[in-house]
Amino acid sequence: MGNHLIVITKTPHRITLGGGGTDITWYSQKRGGAWISAAIDQYVYLKVKPLPNKNITDVSNQIIRECLKLTKTTHGVEIISTSDIPGKSGLGGSGAFTVGLLHALYKHQGINKSKENLAKEAYFIERIKLQKPIGPQDQYITALGSLRYFEMDKKGNVQHEPLELMATTIFRLKNNLLFFSTGVQRDASLVLSDVKKSAETQALDKIKEIGKMAKTYLLKNKLNDFGKTFHEHWLIKRKLSDKVTNSYFDEIYDEAMRSGALGGKIMGAGGGGWFVFYIDKNKSRLRNKMRKMRLKEHKFGFDWEGTRLAI
Repeated sequence: MGNHLIVITKTPHRITLGGGGTDITWYSQKRGGAWISAAIDQYVYLKVKPLPNKNITDVSNQIIRECLKLTKTTHGVEIISTSDIPGKSGLGGSGAFTVGLLHALYKHQGINKSKENLAKEAYFIERIKLQKPIGPQDQYITALGSLRYFEMDKKGNVQHEPLELMATTIFRLKNNLLFFSTGVQRDASLVLSDVKKSAETQALDKIKEIGKMAKTYLLKNKLNDFGKTFHEHWLIKRKLSDKVTNSYFDEIYDEAMRSGALGGKIMGAGGGGWFVFYIDKNKSRLRNKMRKMRLKEHKFGFDWEGTRLAI
């Protein structure tokens, strides 16, 4: 019966609120990682439909191929993917795709997997099987949803907890985070590989401490102090690799700060994708400035469920 199920999963993208980059294997194996992630209400949809009397022969997409192997899917299936956000945007799309596809393939066979296990298996595929220079941030937050604080020990064990924020904190945070698309796509692996070669461990140590400070500020409803941690993070991150930013992105950032932002960052590894700025006042001024620089604003909310069935 399981082989005849048509399944559609809905898996959120994510943003990083602090400590981004400290989950990467080469660093976490030395020092351990700590970061804050939030799932957002922009989704990747995966539909799995049986193809009667057909067997799987050759699959060119690496992630799809490894997901089929891991779930032991041998009969023919049709896989359709759509997303609210274009790929290579720095919002965890690859992790969301892998989590969502595993979820759909298992459900297609009538198998229930916990969100924790989906996250672990998705990370195993991308990091171990495909050898991507990534950490487990994307797979965990897209599987679990909500706003969460994570720690990763030197052995790769991941612990996490939801951030129990006041309703007023969540409301202000949502309103004070402004997102703008640069229209530039980039391959995160290229940036991360460059960081691995050139980054100083002390710099990521500082980013990890900034992430822990960000957690404290959020829990204490000190949102403007939280917003300033974005700026501290940006100053360090832009030095980790020549691929993180360029003169155009520097100009965007500087204009945003002059327009009232307390801090900002490029989502993901850098080099393209989306800017997020924290701003408490003068939002119209910032929006107008970004519009003149041909950046498009998108409004996001938070997702509280993680990966789930769409129907």
